[in-house]
Amino acid sequence: MNEIQEQTASSTANGSLWLIVVFIGAFVLVGAIAWAKAKNRRISPEQDRRTEQATRDLYRNGSDDDAAGR
Repeated sequence: MNEIQEQTASSTANGSLWLIVVFIGAFVLVGAIAWAKAKNRRISPEQDRRTEQATRDLYRNGSDDDAAGR
């Protein structure tokens, strides 16, 4: 094998390696997004109600602080 053939073979191997790395990275990213979406979907109605109430309370208390000049 001459030098040009060796460089071509090495370049092809490096390109194939990067192709594999990119596809594995994309697969891991899609998996992480799917996991996060599934995890966030598990909020119970009670948790949702408490979160909404706490948000309303914070806004109400925040507007009281602004009116008092704090």
